[in-house]
Amino acid sequence: MNARPPTITVLMTVFNAGRFLDASIRSIVSQTFQDWEFLIVDDASTDGSAEVVESWAAKDARIRTIRNGGNKGQTPCLNQGLREARGTWIARQDADDLSHPLRLTRQFERVTAEPGLALVGTCGRIIDGADRLCGLLDVPLTGESIQWSSALLNPFLHTSVMFRREVVADEFGGYDESFRISQDYDLWMRLAAQRKSANLPWRLVCYRNIDTALSKVGRTTAFDEARRISERAEGNSFGRELSSEERRLVASFREGLDPADRHAFWNVYHSLTPLLKSPDRTRLIAAHHLKVAGACGAGARCLEILSAFRQDPGFVTRWLVERWQG
Repeated sequence: MNARPPTITVLMTVFNAGRFLDASIRSIVSQTFQDWEFLIVDDASTDGSAEVVESWAAKDARIRTIRNGGNKGQTPCLNQGLREARGTWIARQDADDLSHPLRLTRQFERVTAEPGLALVGTCGRIIDGADRLCGLLDVPLTGESIQWSSALLNPFLHTSVMFRREVVADEFGGYDESFRISQDYDLWMRLAAQRKSANLPWRLVCYRNIDTALSKVGRTTAFDEARRISERAEGNSFGRELSSEERRLVASFREGLDPADRHAFWNVYHSLTPLLKSPDRTRLIAAHHLKVAGACGAGARCLEILSAFRQDPGFVTRWLVERWQG
């Protein structure tokens, strides 16, 4: 008789994950929520990553491994994992990132309390190769703010999401393999347009920002894919298509705003905010000011932080304390 399927399948794809893989796996094994299987797809690594995965699998029977004979790329590996997963829920984690011990507990509590949810993510921290804090990631929390901000930038951290397997695999056909890097952004836009989604306010993941990350290596591809998805989302987000200049400014914001575009971007942004009707409206606008602050020189940075503070003083105060205390 087959064992009872786990509640959650944690899905990780690995390709030459190097020195960060062991800590990433350990952060899942150390979760307070323990009714999981850990499905790890190794995409023909050549740096010893597969051996790290197999050593963990030998110690914990809940860890299952798939080892590809040739490199397929992340998107096909994600769909490969979806086909093999046994859990009702899929929790994603990238091979160099970390999950807080309470991550799965908090996410499962939310989907249990709100059965209609099909997708729930979290906020996060950005860390470097030495685990030092180098940034904070704040995402929209409610379905309304997720929909509004979807044409601006990806409203979910891929490494943080948990989603209902049958919804993504059966109703939406999994990840679109025509997208090499922004496959998650595409999937969330399709799903969030039809099903309930949310993000948790807690920082339950650490996203590792390193020079070898796929988003850096494939920067041009990532930006091109995101622009296509963003333009497709405009109707649901803003009720209209943006002009070519508006699209350029939105792309600049998403990719790291050119300070020369700052005033023009905010003119476009504020023309769209009347459509943002959500309990976390002021927090989200403040978070966007803080994102722009990170791309500015000292003078403009102070002005952006002040604008953020005027929107949501409590949120910005907590953000500044957390950011500068490290």
